[in-house]
Amino acid sequence: MGCGSSSEGGAPPPGIATGSANQSNKVERELEKAKQEEEGKVKLLLLGAGESGKSTIFKQMRILYGSPRDDDDLRMYGVVVRSNVITAIRRLCTHLRNLGLEEALEEESKEVEAGGKNDPCGLSPRGAYDEVIANLIDDNATETETVPIEGDWVGNSARAGLSANNDAKQFLNHVDAIRVLWHTQTMKDVWAKRASINVIDSHKEYLNDLPRISSREYK
Repeated sequence: MGCGSSSEGGAPPPGIATGSANQSNKVERELEKAKQEEEGKVKLLLLGAGESGKSTIFKQMRILYGSPRDDDDLRMYGVVVRSNVITAIRRLCTHLRNLGLEEALEEESKEVEAGGKNDPCGLSPRGAYDEVIANLIDDNATETETVPIEGDWVGNSARAGLSANNDAKQFLNHVDAIRVLWHTQTMKDVWAKRASINVIDSHKEYLNDLPRISSREYK
């Protein structure tokens, strides 16, 4: 013999408001639906060493089967590409200094100046190197010329992160120095000895395409 009778017609037990019961049932249905959707997803775990192509596979799958990239995506990629150039040139210049090739670069600068082959921007190979070192590595430049980003299609991207956006701005400020330095024989020698630093082959594609990447219409 019980102390209370059961509710008829599925009514909520005494003491529980009907609205609360309906809300509880709604939450349970939503959780069950979310569980079924999650179980229907196919998940793929990509394992491999660094720079083995894991992210590339994911990006290719998105291009083939995912949603189209919008302007926000393209701006983020533009910032990341410019930031990657800065990362690469920092490592290469540091490697150049560690290899003791600054004197070789100085001699190359003298030959360029003697032959009247200075770059149109006015920077010699050594001058370009000194600019990169002072502004991007040692951070001891006394004067820094800032290129305004107004009118630049890429501009900033919150999705890329603060560090990448700062590097992208530095790229626009020092792209001429990076370009002059990249085309020197000394930097070619450094590139040939890049195995000991984390600079990947695709960085070369960026460094060979600096005029397009620095263009105001780049996307």
